[in-house]
Amino acid sequence: MQDEKTAFDLLVKPLRRLVRERGFDRPTLPQKKAIPHILEEKNILLMAPAGTGKTEGALLPILQKILKKQLGKRKGIKLIYITPLRALNRDMLMRMRWWCRSLDLKISVRHGDTATRERRKQALSPPDVLITTPETLQLLITGKRMSRHISTVKWVVVDEIHELAENKRGAQLSLSLERLRRLKAGDFQIVGLSATVGTPDKVAKFLVGHERSCKILDVTMARKMELDVLYPSATKEDEVLASKLYTYPEVAARIRIMRELIENHESTLIFTNTRPMTEILTSRFKMWDLDFPVSIHHGSLSSFTRRRTEEELKSGDLKGAICTSSMELGIDIGKIDLCIQYNSPRQVTRLLQRVGRSGHQITKVAKGAIIVKDPIDAVESVVIADLSKKKELEPVKIPENPYDVLAHELVGMLVAAREWNIDDAHEIIRRAYPFRNLSKDELLKVLKFLESMTRRLVWLPPEGNVFVRPRKGKRIFDYYFNTLSMIPELMQYLVVDDEKDEPVGVLDEPFVAEYGEPGSKFVMGGSIWKIVQVFRNKVYVKSVDDPVGAVPSWVGEEIPVPFTVAQEVGKLRQRIKKQVNQGKKFDQIIKIISNEQDLDGGTVERTLDPVKRYIELDLPVPTHRKLVVEKSEDTHVVHACFGTLTNRTLARFIARKVSEELGETVAVSVDPYRILIRSEKLAPEEIVGVLRGNMGKDFEETLKSIIEDSRFFKWRIVQVARRMGALEHEARMTSGVVDKLTRGLKGTPVYEETFKEVVDKDLDLPRALEVLEKIESGEIEVSSLGIREEPSPLSAPAWQLRSLNFEPVSPERIRSLILGSTRARLLSEKRTFACIECKNWAEVKSIHELNDPPTCPDCGSKSIGLVEREARGVWRVLDRLKRTHKQAKKSEIWKKLKKTSQLISKYGKPAAAALVGRGVSPSAAEEVLREESEVSGRFLDLIMEKEKKALFQRYERS
Repeated sequence: MQDEKTAFDLLVKPLRRLVRERGFDRPTLPQKKAIPHILEEKNILLMAPAGTGKTEGALLPILQKILKKQLGKRKGIKLIYITPLRALNRDMLMRMRWWCRSLDLKISVRHGDTATRERRKQALSPPDVLITTPETLQLLITGKRMSRHISTVKWVVVDEIHELAENKRGAQLSLSLERLRRLKAGDFQIVGLSATVGTPDKVAKFLVGHERSCKILDVTMARKMELDVLYPSATKEDEVLASKLYTYPEVAARIRIMRELIENHESTLIFTNTRPMTEILTSRFKMWDLDFPVSIHHGSLSSFTRRRTEEELKSGDLKGAICTSSMELGIDIGKIDLCIQYNSPRQVTRLLQRVGRSGHQITKVAKGAIIVKDPIDAVESVVIADLSKKKELEPVKIPENPYDVLAHELVGMLVAAREWNIDDAHEIIRRAYPFRNLSKDELLKVLKFLESMTRRLVWLPPEGNVFVRPRKGKRIFDYYFNTLSMIPELMQYLVVDDEKDEPVGVLDEPFVAEYGEPGSKFVMGGSIWKIVQVFRNKVYVKSVDDPVGAVPSWVGEEIPVPFTVAQEVGKLRQRIKKQVNQGKKFDQIIKIISNEQDLDGGTVERTLDPVKRYIELDLPVPTHRKLVVEKSEDTHVVHACFGTLTNRTLARFIARKVSEELGETVAVSVDPYRILIRSEKLAPEEIVGVLRGNMGKDFEETLKSIIEDSRFFKWRIVQVARRMGALEHEARMTSGVVDKLTRGLKGTPVYEETFKEVVDKDLDLPRALEVLEKIESGEIEVSSLGIREEPSPLSAPAWQLRSLNFEPVSPERIRSLILGSTRARLLSEKRTFACIECKNWAEVKSIHELNDPPTCPDCGSKSIGLVEREARGVWRVLDRLKRTHKQAKKSEIWKKLKKTSQLISKYGKPAAAALVGRGVSPSAAEEVLREESEVSGRFLDLIMEKEKKALFQRYERS
């Protein structure tokens, strides 16, 4: 016991007193490991699950250093704490403020939303501890006063560093940290806080920079984890529930199982892989029971909605939150008992991060359950669960020499100083790990490109080894400050019914990039739509009945399944085939796998049933080293266990070769285990021939050409061109403009960077090339089942998905489903309600919790207004009004409360339901209420019409 207190015993008396006051009996394992090393002034990477005291483990020893060196008495920032999210900034301020105030240290937050008054205050009197984001750090480095204040920094903490290491935000941060070192003419101690990652040594090097030392402290291995895979079967009870939810019994079974799990735990997170699925799942729970205490959380929601969910989880008012990756990071939401993953998590790292949110302490067991929907989903989840237990994570891929990040940083240097020596700049940049291999020639190539623009961003004098700020400097300031973020500006496209000229929904840019060709079909709102044309920010479509080849509209958001996971699925099939050949019965094989992975036998049996039926037909089994091609009707299935990105690349390779050599145009779609090719004439043997190189072995050149011609390339070149200053942010993009831009930028750093990005994010060129070369050498076999009357058991699930990417229901049922989900959405929305009469009541409530008519519990008045703001902000306005503060009447909160109260006092609860419609203004709500003042089917139809109109107007303005 005494040993466990050693880390706290290393702290000075004031800190030990605060530790006791805070109720920390003994250090957690991350604190025990981190505190001594940080006190010894070592750079460290601390990997530990969320909720295990990582923050305090980093903060306490640094605060001790500030106290012991009496740095708190000196002006300037001593500690910079960097997080990837503004929401985390807010969370960290609340956690760290108590410690700092108790020690008489100033702490502050700085990000894009920081008020002007607060910024001025920081410039005049800098805090001792500053919490910020990677983007804002770039501003601070170039600011006149703030750059002086941060030049005194002694410690930097980077929180959730795993979230930054694999993307360009991280590459940008690594350069900012090098410039910060240059600014202070020395080094600082740096601490990285991370979830579990596959290659911690790479993340550690990324954290500290090239050729600096870093101690890796991995306490993730100490955590026990319980993981289950559940494949629910539908019961009679589910058939009844399905009719209530206008869905299938199998879907109802999954919702029922999740509800049982939520009810049997105090607090649960339900993770989905896409925002649309989060919305759908939340809607189904609310349609079942409006009072069931679950809510929603994802990045597209208002900060009000997200904060309500976070606070109510922490207080225990909610039992669960349905969320996306927004909840993977360490936002403080209190104790979580269970994490449910709805459908396969797709990646080992992602599953561990999500399940790691449960248990809350390193000594507690992390509990997770994956709810699967079909055999494809199930076998993938079984493999990922097994890899998770073995801690076999995907390796971290850190971007190498991203030219767009480099271009922005070079211009940033000129914002800070008029002239830079090129060798000096090269030396600074190469100290950042992502740029350690950057040659001087590459640096000069980017500088020359920046100079070559019509309105140049850099000037390179003919003599001297320097680059200089252009005489007309406004352009460089505009570019630098408007391009702080390396997060892609993802456009959204409005889907418009071409016949009715009304909106159908919204598609994200990646989806349009992959599938946005005229003739492509996709599923949205339970209907199949065929693309007529894409023009500016709209996709014009017409309704069709043929589901063949249609893809779900949210595929663009899907997390890609890695090559390693798909290969493990192939290895599992090979193992089963081998055991069958050795004479083992399938029941024995199921028992062996169930025992090995501690899974329910029934789940394993249902999961492996297609493999069993396939083997019983005595067909060659597709594995990690064997592709199998088959054709039924007009569709080929190439069974290929190579993951999403490799299969996507191979599919385009096959389509290109077939088009060039046979003059046959084919439609392709992929999943991590199959490539589907639709063609009437094409024979399976011809696809086998393409893969074996019979139609040309110029694999690499063909693959490169495919990448450059892809829609991925076209939409990414726009992103890169904006980030490198070659394209104005507000420039409107049509397909013709993009084609012209692409041709004009060929041979430039923009073009090269786009190619790298597509290869890294969208397609896997090296792996596809490796697969084709191994097929040619015979290391990977290719077999053909020929033309079959019925799809094989392993392709049947893909056929079902091909035709049934949505839950097919009659038009009447679709209408009932839409009305039911809209009603549930409106009534479960939360807002802050307040009495504008007595001004003594303000409270957050969901619409369905309101009395009808809504009245003030304090004075009984019906003058109740609503606003989408935190209750404390509303209380401040009410208090100022009671004190007859003149400015309070001009506040937006008061204006909104007055306006909405007029409708609520006249129409009651239905007015509140109308006012929370998406984009529905008070005047539009009043038009609805004049026609229908009850929450009826007619009312819901009218609200949906107003929402569509608001959506259309938003895209007309953009």
